[in-house]
Amino acid sequence: MTIRSIYFLAVSLLVAAGANVFAQDHKADHSGNATGELYVNVMPEEAYIWVDGKPVRHRSSHMHLAVGEHKITVYNYGYQPQVHNVNIAADKYQEVTAHLQPVDAQVSGPWGRIQIEGVPGDALVFLNGTTPEFFVGHADEMNNHIIGEQQLIVPVGTHHVHILANKTGQEIWSGPVQVTENQRVVVYTRREPDKQLVYKSWPEGAKMNAVRRFEAGTASAKIAVAPVKANLAIDRHDIKCGESVKVNWDSTDAAQTTLKANDQPLGESKSGSVEAQPKQSTTYQLVAAGPGGIVTSDAKVAVDTAVKTSLTPANPELRYVKEGDAVKEQGSTELKWTASNADSVVIQPGQTVSGSSGSQTVQPTPTQNGPGKINETVTYKITATNICGGSDTSVASVHLTGSIGPELVAEQTPAPEPELPATATPLPLLALLGAIFTGSGAVLRRSRTRQG
Repeated sequence: MTIRSIYFLAVSLLVAAGANVFAQDHKADHSGNATGELYVNVMPEEAYIWVDGKPVRHRSSHMHLAVGEHKITVYNYGYQPQVHNVNIAADKYQEVTAHLQPVDAQVSGPWGRIQIEGVPGDALVFLNGTTPEFFVGHADEMNNHIIGEQQLIVPVGTHHVHILANKTGQEIWSGPVQVTENQRVVVYTRREPDKQLVYKSWPEGAKMNAVRRFEAGTASAKIAVAPVKANLAIDRHDIKCGESVKVNWDSTDAAQTTLKANDQPLGESKSGSVEAQPKQSTTYQLVAAGPGGIVTSDAKVAVDTAVKTSLTPANPELRYVKEGDAVKEQGSTELKWTASNADSVVIQPGQTVSGSSGSQTVQPTPTQNGPGKINETVTYKITATNICGGSDTSVASVHLTGSIGPELVAEQTPAPEPELPATATPLPLLALLGAIFTGSGAVLRRSRTRQG
């Protein structure tokens, strides 16, 4: 029997013995509620078990859980995690087997090494985040080796290290650690802050080629963390309002990936493509974070929001003549217009038009109502806007001349003279008029005689 077999046999016996005692003494939780027993069998043996989002311990374990639904998650860096949903019944025993499958891809340098001292061996170590996706192992896999090597190998760069207590999740130590190529940085968590990071040569790093992400022996462990990679690309860098831009991104070995547009979330998948229609100049930012680092990539698109308009009359001088209620002359002209980078165009007085250019026939009328000469300027205005907030206005003037005359009154026609009969002659009429005048003279003479 090998030393490793003897080691694991002894561990298994201790776990079994502890489980029997645990089962006898823990029929209920601390609140007195009924519990059930669960055994989680993990592989590799160093894998860590989370229950309902809280870390419990590494290695295969017995545990008593409150009756009801629970989520069991098993993590080990370099392996695909597993999630099991269990329904715990009172005083019942059940098992969960989580044999994790390794990630086949190997890791290449350049590398540095992080060594952690001064914390419990079951403390959890995270790089660049504190959710289970950033978990890289427990502290006794990366402290100074006694029998075999225990190494946490990471990409060159700055990594934020978080060390949390088992079960409680309380932070034991946290801080940025600068990792340099082929050097080992020892984190002495219990020293004064300015003496906690000690750098030493690590020539073995220069001799390493591509390695597996996780290897473990009886008293040895090698965790090689893959660097995070991310790419962001856009198909256009200059667009007009209303036009689209295609955004593509992808990442590898990232636990969390976020795409933002001017700091507003746009996507969270590890890779993808979106067609966006920004209404202002926009910076797209991809942030890919994982145990191997945090990578940020930017791409900018400039949006032209400016609107330009023009309005021109074909004939700026027109005539208008009116006499009474009758319009004798009224000129017309074509208003030629253009509107670029706009989605709404209105000509006043007039109507809404469509397109980027066109013409409209107008017949201006004067504001003057009474008689007199006309000398007025009629103004037309074009207003164009777009959904990006751009707008522009142009005006055009038409000079209107002419006159408005008074209302014409018709002349009165005299009554016609009576017509004589066709057989009448003027002689009897003349005789009658003579007799009248003669009689009048006689009367006048007699009147004078009496007065005398």
